[in-house]
Amino acid sequence: MTGDFEAACDALIWFVLLKWTPITFWSQFDKTSPRRRGDEPEPDPSTAVLPTNNPSSIYLSEHTNFRMAFMTTRSVILGSSLILVATSFSCPTRYIRKFGRHGVAYSMSSSSASEMSQMSFPLSGKTAFISGSSGGIGKAIAKTFAANGADVILHYNLRKDGAFSACEEINNAHKDAITSSSTQGGDRNTPGKCLGVIHADFRSQEDVHKMFQSIIDKYERVDILVNNAGIVTKLAIEDDDDDLSVWHETMAVNLHAPLQLMRLAHGHMKSKGGVIINNSSIHGSRSVEFMNAYAASKAALDSLTRGLALEYAADSVRVNAIAPGVVPVERTAHLFSDPSVVDMWTPHLPVGRLGTVQDIADATLLLATNEWMTGSVLTVDGGMMARANMPIRPRPPKS
Repeated sequence: MTGDFEAACDALIWFVLLKWTPITFWSQFDKTSPRRRGDEPEPDPSTAVLPTNNPSSIYLSEHTNFRMAFMTTRSVILGSSLILVATSFSCPTRYIRKFGRHGVAYSMSSSSASEMSQMSFPLSGKTAFISGSSGGIGKAIAKTFAANGADVILHYNLRKDGAFSACEEINNAHKDAITSSSTQGGDRNTPGKCLGVIHADFRSQEDVHKMFQSIIDKYERVDILVNNAGIVTKLAIEDDDDDLSVWHETMAVNLHAPLQLMRLAHGHMKSKGGVIINNSSIHGSRSVEFMNAYAASKAALDSLTRGLALEYAADSVRVNAIAPGVVPVERTAHLFSDPSVVDMWTPHLPVGRLGTVQDIADATLLLATNEWMTGSVLTVDGGMMARANMPIRPRPPKS
């Protein structure tokens, strides 16, 4: 039925093109000419008289050519307009113009409907595991990925209620679309859902291994791994104990666990490709005093991102990292509720505001969907690193 309708649309288009455009063209000739009135027969080409060198004849010839060119252009425009009007009224489902996110116009047809669906839900059919997703940036990434078609698996260590609440929030946000997709069957072009929540303490390598195996056993696939879980340690090196307990704990959670998960994910993904995204920090490239363990763990994670991007490329597994700047989350909400703290940070941010978890989630989505990005550490910090902590200078006078 759809094919017959589209064939009728095509026939109408060609009818308008072949029938009305010539009529429109010929109708532009001088309406006072004898030939137009039917008073004079068509001339015999063999008896046609060429223009002479008479100046008035040359002027009339050039004037006629100019008039013909103008009328031809006008007829083409009018003919094209007739075609567009005819098709817009008769074939609305086949020729609808839709503008994408970046203002690019696409022609919509039944054959390209699936392509448009993929544009709307670029992660459709993918399963993503986001560690540390009980709140903050991890939760925002999970919600954004689900909104773009991915099924998501959440993880927590201490905040169980937060993780289950986030899962419920994701499913409630897209409940109607999820229900419709499950009843219709076939290819799904809808928002994704939260498949479940899993617990693991990333200080334990055994916990990490068991967690990943449980994910594969239960959900059978992981197409996207987001290493978001981490701890922020602020301590002078001299204040750590003799066993460097804080240092080792920081490395276990921020570096060793992500590395272990990357190895496990690569083993699973290399037969079909996949994406790994590490949540690093601006501290990986430039840090401050009393944050040495945290900064060292993130700098090492950046190096791992670049190195493993090269090693895993042959298996179509992309590895990238995102380096957030100052982004308030639940853990720091009480600090940034103080206007003086916000005022302290804002002068260091050229964009004039603190970051949001959605800013980071949107950038993470870019890393997940851009198939030409690997080995990148994407800084999203409102321009803070570009200033390099230099003092703000007044604008010099115009010379």
